[in-house]
Amino acid sequence: EEEKPVDADTTTTCVKRDSLEGCWILDRTRGSGSMRCYLETMGVDELAIQANEKGETEHDTYHTITLLSGMETSEEGEEQQNKKVIIVKRSRVNNDLIVELDLGKEFVEKLAPGDREKKSLATSDLWGQHLKINSSLLTVNGLASVVDEKKLEQEETGGTMLVQELKITNVETEDTHATVRYFTPYTKTPPHLVDNTDQDMPDASK
Repeated sequence: EEEKPVDADTTTTCVKRDSLEGCWILDRTRGSGSMRCYLETMGVDELAIQANEKGETEHDTYHTITLLSGMETSEEGEEQQNKKVIIVKRSRVNNDLIVELDLGKEFVEKLAPGDREKKSLATSDLWGQHLKINSSLLTVNGLASVVDEKKLEQEETGGTMLVQELKITNVETEDTHATVRYFTPYTKTPPHLVDNTDQDMPDASK
């Protein structure tokens, strides 16, 4: 049975949150209408961009954020606080893509095709209410620098929005594009915990 998009604007905008933690659903009625400029800067081909646009129109996009804090022992044997963020992204293009980063520690991974290196670093100006992930990776258009910033915005209606600003820069040409998206609280069980039956599709953002 085909998924029916949730009307995020009418079902969840009055939910108040004091933290980024939880499941959020993209509000397609606000912010940037498309990821086209971002994907073009990444060097994604036109067919994949069209598939991404069609997928975001016909299927909902969810970000489920988990924030963890605890103590760990350093290499010098000292106890220190460790903070970690886990983001599960569910959309028609990204089928439960997981981002897991320790705050303040650079993470390096290899991406296909070509075993390309991607570096990511998560920081926060206010833990729980602000998150910034700086990453860099090699695309067909050259080296790209990406800043993914998430913060809370309290609405006059009493509800809370998650505002995401996604900025990509081609390091060689200095061409920059910014995409702003708004997410509202999703109060039901996060989709990735309900089922995992959808077929994987290519990740247009890599």
